[in-house]
Amino acid sequence: MGHPTALAALAVALLCAACAQLPAPLDRAFRQPGQKLATFPEAVREEYACAQQKLPWFKVEKLEVWPKRLQPGDELGHRMVYVLCTAGPTDVVTGRLDTRILFRGKPIESSPDKSYDLRPGRWVVDVFVTVPPEAPDGLYALELAFTSSAVRFSQSETFAVEAARK
Repeated sequence: MGHPTALAALAVALLCAACAQLPAPLDRAFRQPGQKLATFPEAVREEYACAQQKLPWFKVEKLEVWPKRLQPGDELGHRMVYVLCTAGPTDVVTGRLDTRILFRGKPIESSPDKSYDLRPGRWVVDVFVTVPPEAPDGLYALELAFTSSAVRFSQSETFAVEAARK
């Protein structure tokens, strides 16, 4: 039988490794705002056959909001995962990124970034916003729109604001 200290160390190591790779729904509580490089440009270039694409080549792989149902004043998280292939390994695509929250088809919150850099490789971007305490019940959408001379995209994801029932 193995040494108890070695077995305990192995169990702790396995637990830590499992926590580092939590599935998306379980890792939400541990997310921090910001951008993280998930895959280097060379691997993305191979995965998406970028040598055969017109460069720069861009794709949003995932856009999600959580929680999907929340109360006024709660924090809303959103994550975008994107890939970008560029001619050079450190080239960026700079443009305008507009983040909007829509209610009944009209923007109620807007956050423009006039010089946002899309970077080559696969990037995970997490952002958190607080829903206004006076937000009425209803269906909302988080919309991201990016515009540059080389890349354009617009995507949205819905969520619901529901007042606490008394």
